[in-house]
Amino acid sequence: MAIDVEKLKAQLDATVLSGSVRAAFQPIVDLKCGEIAGFETLTRLSDPSEFRSPSELFDAAEKAGELWSIEEVTRRVSLASASGLPGGSKLFLNTTPQVFADPRFCSELLRAVRATEGLTPTRIVLEITERSAHHHDHSLDEQVRMVKAAGFEVAIDDVGAGTSGLNRIMALRPHWLKLDRELIENISHDRVRQNLIRFFLRFATLSGVKLIAEGIEREDELSMLMELGVVYGQGYLLGRPGERDQELSPEIRSFIRSRRVGGISDAQRDPRVMSVRRYVRTVKMVDSRCKAIDVASEIMRDSSVTGVLVMESGRPAGWCERDSLLRFAADDLHAQQMEYVVRPGVVCTGPETTIPDALELASGREERSVGLPLIVTDESGVLGMLSIGDLLHAAADLARETQLRIAPLTGLPGRVLADEHLRSVLGEGSKGLGTMQSTAAHDVAVLNIRGFARYNDSMGYELGDELLKRVSELFRTSVRAARPDVFFAHIGNDRFLATAPEGTLAGPIRAFLRAFDERESTLAAARAGAPTPRIRVTLAAGASRWLTGSQVLYRLSEQWQKQIGPEPATSELVVVHERTEAAHLRASA
Repeated sequence: MAIDVEKLKAQLDATVLSGSVRAAFQPIVDLKCGEIAGFETLTRLSDPSEFRSPSELFDAAEKAGELWSIEEVTRRVSLASASGLPGGSKLFLNTTPQVFADPRFCSELLRAVRATEGLTPTRIVLEITERSAHHHDHSLDEQVRMVKAAGFEVAIDDVGAGTSGLNRIMALRPHWLKLDRELIENISHDRVRQNLIRFFLRFATLSGVKLIAEGIEREDELSMLMELGVVYGQGYLLGRPGERDQELSPEIRSFIRSRRVGGISDAQRDPRVMSVRRYVRTVKMVDSRCKAIDVASEIMRDSSVTGVLVMESGRPAGWCERDSLLRFAADDLHAQQMEYVVRPGVVCTGPETTIPDALELASGREERSVGLPLIVTDESGVLGMLSIGDLLHAAADLARETQLRIAPLTGLPGRVLADEHLRSVLGEGSKGLGTMQSTAAHDVAVLNIRGFARYNDSMGYELGDELLKRVSELFRTSVRAARPDVFFAHIGNDRFLATAPEGTLAGPIRAFLRAFDERESTLAAARAGAPTPRIRVTLAAGASRWLTGSQVLYRLSEQWQKQIGPEPATSELVVVHERTEAAHLRASA
């Protein structure tokens, strides 16, 4: 059926002239602290109106070729309604790719925002929505670069819905991703959805992107998203579209705060998960309303200040380098406030971010932003910054620590970490045997590869190294997959250490030895004349007082190695108990 364009234009004009277009605000909630972080503005229609819904309005505008005009009206209404928006809140404005790509867009938007009381470009997030699947061209990419340079942030809506695909994310490099309701619905019962969220979270962490889960409608969905680590949420459970001054309900705020997930710990003190916390240094912060000339005068007295972090209502808005600020203050525009000097693109991360992740985060930014520092924040606010020099220092320390504390062949904790782990789980005691006091007993095992020297002589050191890797990988996949609380370390050439809570290690190790023997026998049969390696495991069941550290543990292993006897036909597990072996070790000390 032919479209009556003139009739559609008349209906659109009537809707605008009647004042039927109004703005509604839906909160976007920070799930770490239970506070509103921003609002998405949504178009609503009041009676009388020529259209039954906002969707019908925009469909008609697109068909009539009036999408620019209608979006200009809805954007103007949204900005007017947001005038005087409380400080610290972001304002998310929707726009279609067609309008976003228009050469007029950036300048018109900038003019409208600066004319609105209390709003600046750094508080605006431009949310690119989809009305069709095929609108993406180089003009959109260029427009994104322009709005970013002007201080605006960019979000991609409906990620996971099909139209906002990975290609668009790679092309536009947004600051925010809004996950579609399709990914959120029933997530508490769907492992595939959970894994997809983990994928997006990992991408967001390494790319400096913020993630918003849309369409949260049930408490179980909210709980699972928080457990996975999603920081921002939006949906009817958190707040419906309504007035700009709405607040989060006390019930939801209490629900969120009671389920907050704590910080990430350095698992087993593996240097590869060392956090950036100890490298954080002080950063100079200034309010966005301060005059540039005043800030420049202040930093001229302190040559150590390389730049300033510009804040808006307690939140980082952007970075201003020292030289840029001094040049700006020397011009006739020195009366301008810092909000017009700020360079957007600052990336925030937490103090528990690992050094490799921080390096990935810094290097993955757009080329124009690579030199900016990382800003370190937690729930209390800004903790400091990490310059590129700080990150290089951290990387050097990481390489040194890894070399000293990680077994290079297997990637497992080495002897130093094993010693520290034993002291932590068994407690510190005096040097004498039998004096150890500990709050909880553990199973502690030493694994020795029998005949490893002969295996190396017969097969060569390269295949000997492969054997060590096979032992490591099989233990990881068989024992640690079933018992994540098992500690596993490579403490010597052919020796490994394992610990676990009392009474939990013998069964998994027996299963590991059976799998090891089966695999090695198969490999030996395929290599005519090749020796079949076996493993002897000495397990101290319920170790607590009589182990003062790894030195005694190694002696325990050596004591039993003296009683080896003939080469066993299969791998074996020898279990010793605290009372008997403690007396034996005291007698031999």
